[in-house]
Amino acid sequence: NTLMRDFDGQLWRQEKGIPMGDSHSPGMCVGATAWMEEEWLNTLHADSRDRFVAKRYMDDLLVFYAAGAGWDEERFLGDLCNECYLPPLKLEDGGNGTFLETSYRITKTNRVRHWLKNENSIGQPPKTWRYAHYDSYTSFPQKRATLMACLKKVHKMASDATALKISATQKLAEFSRLRYPRKLLWTACTTMGVTSRDPTWFRTREQIPYAY
Repeated sequence: NTLMRDFDGQLWRQEKGIPMGDSHSPGMCVGATAWMEEEWLNTLHADSRDRFVAKRYMDDLLVFYAAGAGWDEERFLGDLCNECYLPPLKLEDGGNGTFLETSYRITKTNRVRHWLKNENSIGQPPKTWRYAHYDSYTSFPQKRATLMACLKKVHKMASDATALKISATQKLAEFSRLRYPRKLLWTACTTMGVTSRDPTWFRTREQIPYAY
């Protein structure tokens, strides 16, 4: 059991469910959900199993499925959401085109284009503030390190040059709104281009805005 103390100093003991905060909880969660999924898969017809692929990371599930005549995909989704996991577990909509920290889109050639998720779209008011303003008390080496770490993450999570340019432009605009100097952003792109040997970074640096 898990013991916890509330803000009033009273002790509480968790009696049901996977213990919150315990180091064994992630493994218990994965084992429980994997067992439920295996039991549910055994109830599906072979034709249905050939029409979808799914991947779970901890308690997040990503599913790609075929749509067309001869198969009721709406019923399949209903069964997945309502029958796969035993109560009190249930699936909730995580948003179209997103999985964890990844945004993705299916292209016309049925390929998956993916990039780092960014809720702060260019031209729109920012929804999330993740980084310190350039004029904040944070030291310059820390600001520079944060910037480079973000750009490395952008590079790693982009599926191709097009996705990389879109994602990098959005992230650079986010830092520009926080008044990071254009010269610093330009230099960071140059460093990324040299170290990754990807010319996309050199094309992207020319579009860095001066201010927002």
